[in-house]
Amino acid sequence: MTLQKPIKALTLPLAALLLAGCAGPSPYIAPVEERSLVPVTPPPAGTVMPVEQSDTVSVSPIYDAPSFTPAATAQPTPVPTQPAAEKAMPKVEQGSNTAVVALLGDARQAANRRDYSGAESQIERALRISPRDPQIYLQLAALKRQKGEYLQAEQVALRGIALAAGLPDYKRKLWRELALIRTQAGDFAGATQAEAEADRL
Repeated sequence: MTLQKPIKALTLPLAALLLAGCAGPSPYIAPVEERSLVPVTPPPAGTVMPVEQSDTVSVSPIYDAPSFTPAATAQPTPVPTQPAAEKAMPKVEQGSNTAVVALLGDARQAANRRDYSGAESQIERALRISPRDPQIYLQLAALKRQKGEYLQAEQVALRGIALAAGLPDYKRKLWRELALIRTQAGDFAGATQAEAEADRL
């Protein structure tokens, strides 16, 4: 009984102290939402907002404003074109064999129409008739050159030069055709050499 009296004596003041603390002001303030202000809605994207001008603030650029001058219009580089005489096949000369002359004439007309396969078949027929005629090799070399087959064109021209022994006119024409083939193939040193051989005849 003696221990319960001191416990009761301590309990009552402690309870009074706790009640007094709850009744007093709290150090923690709960947030309060202010509803009297009108909510501000942001302007839509892309809207230009006016800015108030101020006489007291002046802004000057650090660097000079760049000046742009229009660039000159680029002129296309002219592409060297070949003369029409270089593009065309050599003229067919009248020879002893009329069938060969007719076939070469048909081949030349087909080549001028860009029918290269037709022209080549006509020349091959002429070769079967007269396989040692340098004029046929001249026409075939020119046709290969027109088709862009420069290596084959050079070989055909050299074969024609070998067969044109004793025929300086055909040999000169074949050397000139070979110079043209090498020029178009980019072999300018070889073209110069072929032109020198043609001038020597």
